[in-house]
Amino acid sequence: MTMKKKLTVTTLAASMLFASIAGLPLSEKGLASKLGITAGVASASTAFDQLNALKAELARDTAGAANVAAVRDFVKNDLTATHDEKYEMIKQIWDKIEIKRNASAPGLSSPSVLNVDNAFKLVMALDVFYSGTSAEIDQLINDEEYRAVINDLFLSANLKGINQAGGLDKGDVVAFQNAALQALVDNKASLIGTLALALKGSAVNSQVIKDAVSSIVNDAIVAPNTLLISKLLNYYGITLSDLDTVQNKVAEFIEGKAPTIKAKDARTALESASVRYLLKDEIVYAGKKTSTTATPDLEILTISVNDFIKWSLHTASNVKFDNGVLVLDGADSGSGVIQARDTKFGILLYISPDAISLAKEASSTPPPAGGGGGGGPVQSESDKAISELTDLFKDITGASPEKKQEIFKAAQEKVNAAIAKLSTLDLASLVVVENGVAKPKLDVAGLVSKVKDIVAQAKALNDKLKALNPDAKAEKVVLTLNFGTISAKTTEIPFAKDLLAAAVAGGVDKIAVGLNGLTLGVSPSEFSADTTLKVTNQDKTVATSVTQLPVASGVYEFEFTSGGSKVGSFNTPVEVTIPVPNGNQFDTELLSLAKIVDGKLEFYGGKFSNGVLNGVRNSFSTYTVVQNNVYFDDTTPVKAWAGRQIQVAAAKGILEGRADKVFEPNGFVTRAEFAKLIVKTFNLENASASESFDDVNDSDWYKVYVASAVKNGIVNGKEAGKFDPNGQITRSEMAVMSARALSLKGVTLSPAKVDEVLKGFKDADTINASLKDGVALAASQGIVVGEEGSVFNPNANSTRAQAAVVIYRLLNK
Repeated sequence: MTMKKKLTVTTLAASMLFASIAGLPLSEKGLASKLGITAGVASASTAFDQLNALKAELARDTAGAANVAAVRDFVKNDLTATHDEKYEMIKQIWDKIEIKRNASAPGLSSPSVLNVDNAFKLVMALDVFYSGTSAEIDQLINDEEYRAVINDLFLSANLKGINQAGGLDKGDVVAFQNAALQALVDNKASLIGTLALALKGSAVNSQVIKDAVSSIVNDAIVAPNTLLISKLLNYYGITLSDLDTVQNKVAEFIEGKAPTIKAKDARTALESASVRYLLKDEIVYAGKKTSTTATPDLEILTISVNDFIKWSLHTASNVKFDNGVLVLDGADSGSGVIQARDTKFGILLYISPDAISLAKEASSTPPPAGGGGGGGPVQSESDKAISELTDLFKDITGASPEKKQEIFKAAQEKVNAAIAKLSTLDLASLVVVENGVAKPKLDVAGLVSKVKDIVAQAKALNDKLKALNPDAKAEKVVLTLNFGTISAKTTEIPFAKDLLAAAVAGGVDKIAVGLNGLTLGVSPSEFSADTTLKVTNQDKTVATSVTQLPVASGVYEFEFTSGGSKVGSFNTPVEVTIPVPNGNQFDTELLSLAKIVDGKLEFYGGKFSNGVLNGVRNSFSTYTVVQNNVYFDDTTPVKAWAGRQIQVAAAKGILEGRADKVFEPNGFVTRAEFAKLIVKTFNLENASASESFDDVNDSDWYKVYVASAVKNGIVNGKEAGKFDPNGQITRSEMAVMSARALSLKGVTLSPAKVDEVLKGFKDADTINASLKDGVALAASQGIVVGEEGSVFNPNANSTRAQAAVVIYRLLNK
């Protein structure tokens, strides 16, 4: 199968997977899911983005997320069924397929793979139990059996197959998705009103919601019969109700086989996450609060639904509900995240974004606006910073533009420092050594409560900063767990799923583990189950036995396991800090993070600062830091202006020679080559990234780099469907790609300053209008400079030496 056909199948499978989670009635209440996730994520760029948006919302519901994970694992590992049982589960749709299928359609596999067993396998593979990792989706959509079943499904409906000209392609899937999204968005107000009235109605009747959505979908998409996927559904006569029936039967079968697996609750959790995501602007918390009590209330489109919901505590510390009022539970202060579930459909409509804090009026440190509290050092740290921010901005009235910027910068730094300080927890005293392995004994409930407090304090700080400077950037929370100095060879750090879920719900950017000067920072959204990080200090000979390069650090083996399985790769890169004890003994610009694999080293760059090397990785094994001395025999002609830059970029594993000790400094750089350089410089490589260029194939060495650059918005095609990977890159294209990479780090340039920057180039008018902003941003940061005569030469091709200089400058940003 060609690469383009694989893309078609990939898009179809991803679309079907998303539909099975968010677009179909998964239970009696499933149309809330249809109402929710589809309209709510209309702006998400891909099906994977939509799925991950749902997953992030689901993670806030720790119990619901656990049920979904349990069902997913059961389906993947333990679900077995006889042929007759499979038929009974999918009977509602299979009978329609069997009656209508054209068994003699040309092109069908022989014998046709469209049978009960394979249809059931496809339904289960595309079921409601998405784990959040694109690797699992890749494994699914690259399965030849699934592709064959989908192909026969279309051919048997007298439609073109996925391997035929004029058959299903990416455009058909996108058109169907866009039509569904737009129809629901156009009718969002009506649907939300229907849901609100259903909650207030006297009878438990979710059919009214089903009917509303079905009518919109049918009228806008299916009935006109103009879209290819609509033609497929119309041919077989498959309806939303049919798919609902199948999902119900699957859930009932699972619970019959394994009563402890709560498949129906898992579906409800997914539907609830969908509703919360869609109605995040329409579901309004309207509760009232005093220092010692909180009386919750909930409104949908200004209609109070408080009489039809039940409030409870999602997490709590020293608080409880008493007759619907949140009160202190025998303590002077406490806090809790509250949640509301409707009593009709069982939908979890609301989870408070922050903990609600209560404290007796005698408390000397009341929580700041936005809730959270938690008392103690966390509270006083934010109070102190807020007070200092207020004082800082007293001088802003009448200040010059330069003085204002100075104040804004100082305020930003103050908030950054305050959040970093309150987010760092000293847990060294909790570490115990058993059988030579160091393990901290963590109070998970206490940590979850602490995370809620930290998030609330960070929000208060960011809100204050924004109030004083609307253009300020919100500072992210990095939860640092410091375990101090550990003498044991092996350390095992647990990440309880409840802690991870609390971090995801609170928008924590990273959880960083620190021990012996070593730090690893990982996104909490990477895991949905109990997770363990194992760090083993290896003997230095593990490195010196495979290289003659100077070894500058210890040798560490890192291993993550989650849900009992080893984690091979990460969607979000992990930040790594490795101590370099004697940095003054090395050429620190040449230090590089090195992975020891099969008796050799792979180099992944990093930057030395303050006695440590900071790097980024998306997979783990055994690592060390070395001084990577790379020499080329042909760089003397450019040594004066590019020699050091080539040496450093090569040491970081970014640049390579074109032959042994041959760099070809005056050779030209292709667009694919520079895409690789940018991706490696900014650690953007992502094996699961995709692109849709006709001239980039799966077998091409540069495929992963082009796809990763596309994923991060760094490259576009030169024309429709073409990337021109082997075309020589121009100076203006190189500047624009560099600018887009810088923008990922928050570097910007005001549009008003573009022309001012470009005035420094006499030939600025020859720069393509669509590239001027990027060239100006790169020039303003000193990434690109003019050539002799103050000209930029935007259309001149860049040499490898010039590219090395650009990469070196980017490395130092």
